[in-house]
Amino acid sequence: MAKKILLISTFIFASACAAQRYSDTLEVARNYKTILIFPENISESIIGNDFGFIADLPKAEGSKFHGRILKLYYDELATEEKNFTNHTVITESGQVYDFILELTERPKQFTWYIKPEMAITNIDGTTRNVQNNNNASEGTTSENKENEAVAISTAKPAKTSDNSIDRATKELYEKDPMEYYRLRCYYMQFDRARISRYFARLDNVFLWLKGVYYNEDELYFQFRIENKEGLDLDINFIKHQIATNYRNSSSNQRMELKPLFTYKQPKTVAGKSENHFVVVFKKFALDEKKEVVVELDEESGNRNLSLKIGHEIINNPIHF
Repeated sequence: MAKKILLISTFIFASACAAQRYSDTLEVARNYKTILIFPENISESIIGNDFGFIADLPKAEGSKFHGRILKLYYDELATEEKNFTNHTVITESGQVYDFILELTERPKQFTWYIKPEMAITNIDGTTRNVQNNNNASEGTTSENKENEAVAISTAKPAKTSDNSIDRATKELYEKDPMEYYRLRCYYMQFDRARISRYFARLDNVFLWLKGVYYNEDELYFQFRIENKEGLDLDINFIKHQIATNYRNSSSNQRMELKPLFTYKQPKTVAGKSENHFVVVFKKFALDEKKEVVVELDEESGNRNLSLKIGHEIINNPIHF
């Protein structure tokens, strides 16, 4: 009986600690960078509301520690005085860390050393301590081994996804390009915005360009539609065109740009929600007199958006 009470008390204490960890608040400012140092390399960084909050992911090359370092700051051009959102980081072993980001004038703490025990869970549904994996067997009692065995037997096996990026090979690209595009889009749809504050807006409806990517012989346009209003946004069409950028000129011409592939382009964006989608085009380039115009037309409504993308973005995509 005493043992059961001890186990229950331990569970309640652990739950309280997890709740406390979830509510950890990281202060972010315009003129300072908040540095997070993780125990292993970072795989994903997701900001709930990236309107102002920016996370610099590790660069492709750097010091031996660069893959573990994340830099947070606030867009110096943003006008908000108060703002906050959630931030989730997933490391390469699947450890999941949750934080709250809060805009402040000057952070009280600039560098955070994130410990493995701060992870709220693992992406496969289990809890792991990456720091102690190598010496977990040291000092383990028979009772601990018994509890460990129970935990392993009751844990649900991780599902094997058929969307493994390893399948996006050159052979697949040549054999089935549509499946290749799907895999690539699947893994990039929720990536953080690589282009800061590039959007079209009508009241509280936004069409964001998050990034333009180049792979093989195609360009991938990554978008986000944000509907901050209470009324659903029903989309009649989203059209892409190459247009001349002469202002107030009757000689302006537009040529429709037809996608090779669209991934999760929505028909409806519910009120108080957002949708991420990707559009794939055959590779093209623009001169300084041309731009891409993305038109979103609302069905049975007037919340229409027109986003102009300049040649400097089209001609300098991110390679992946």
